Amino acid sequence: MDNIDFIKIFNNVCRMFYLQRCGCRLSEDMAGGVSPPPRPTAAARIYGTAQYADVGGGWHDAGDYGRYIVPASKAVADLLLANKAAPSIFSDNLNISGPSNSMPGILEEIKYELIWMKKMQREDGGVYHKVTCAKFPGFVMPQYETDELIISPVSTAASGDFAAAMAMAYRIYASLDHAFAQDCLMAAKRAWNFLETTPCIPFTNPDGIITGEYGDDNDSDERYWAACALFAATGDKTYHRYIKSNINPAWAADLGWADVGAYGNAVYLSISNDVADATVKSAIAMDLFRAADSLVEKSRDNDYGVFVDDFIWGSNMVVLNNAMLLLMANDIQPKSEYTVCARRHLDYILGNNPMGICYVTGCSDLSAQHPHHRPSVAVGRAMSGMLVGGPDQHLHDACAQKHLGSVSPARCYIDDAESYSTNEVAIYWNSPLVYVMARLLAAPGSAD
Repeated sequence: MDNIDFIKIFNNVCRMFYLQRCGCRLSEDMAGGVSPPPRPTAAARIYGTAQYADVGGGWHDAGDYGRYIVPASKAVADLLLANKAAPSIFSDNLNISGPSNSMPGILEEIKYELIWMKKMQREDGGVYHKVTCAKFPGFVMPQYETDELIISPVSTAASGDFAAAMAMAYRIYASLDHAFAQDCLMAAKRAWNFLETTPCIPFTNPDGIITGEYGDDNDSDERYWAACALFAATGDKTYHRYIKSNINPAWAADLGWADVGAYGNAVYLSISNDVADATVKSAIAMDLFRAADSLVEKSRDNDYGVFVDDFIWGSNMVVLNNAMLLLMANDIQPKSEYTVCARRHLDYILGNNPMGICYVTGCSDLSAQHPHHRPSVAVGRAMSGMLVGGPDQHLHDACAQKHLGSVSPARCYIDDAESYSTNEVAIYWNSPLVYVMARLLAAPGSAD
């Protein structure tokens, strides 16, 4: 790994979010020649009604052009946490967003997503789950996906994630853009008020919609994360009482899109000692250490120094979530084992894996070349800085089933644009990579 230009990779990984912008003509300089015209502006129809709403903007979620609140909230949280932990790494020379005199480019980029997320909130505080067409488009540029946009129904998971992300944003933007931060906080409170009077509304695709589902039938962790973020933002004891009644040790390592309890824990640990409950903080920290120590121990048995017990769709996210967990534990109780293990997880992503491939596009000749990403396929070359999903032992697509049926779980990967379950990209896969790289690059003695 000594010959890798970590800073260049990091810049490209950060820039991916700008390149995923929806409804915005991208700068030729910043887009590296891949700057398609935006999709023609059009309001989206609210499913099951004749009503329309403006939900333009935000980031395309993955290799298609859908936009989804649940994974968007994880991506926003990862980036906010990364910027808070390693602000010096996010200098404006990263060229990751438009020019700004008021805040770093990464925060300008996150703001672009947050503005879209606010458009997805209903007047009663509930948050629509996603906006997509009825079905996935072909491998075309975004301006050629011209089917009707449809806003899918509200879910409580989306509403909880939204409340958490908005409250986290308030704490970051309060000193940079007061009016915007206040609006984020008000949106978070409206979502919480909706949750207080609304039992769980699971999400499944409504009839006729066959785009990504991001279904979740248990919203207890989303509510917990929202309560932690709102307590951190306001100090209101109402949220604190909820936290104390709902803390769950089983959530200690949950940094996914469906299981988000560890984000609540991370936020609570960031609250000053004169506001937080010492007993609660201690319990959360002990659960974090147990999860991190277990991960270090299990990683010792792996030839590549990582631990994945199930190569799910998006297993590379799991690898990076593990590294995030280790770095969070190291913040509270520094241990060389934590940082060494986290670096090995990053090394795995960048090429030290059974496939011998760098799972980030555009790094080298050994990088993934054919991601399931419509703009890349349409122009005939992979956009740089995108993390592909990696091995999926459950072979969720026909391409993987055809070519990978007899290989070991860690090798269930194919660099083919047709394999959406192993070679697609996603904002919430890039976001933990940003966090991990930012933290390790900011550490003393890091590669430069």
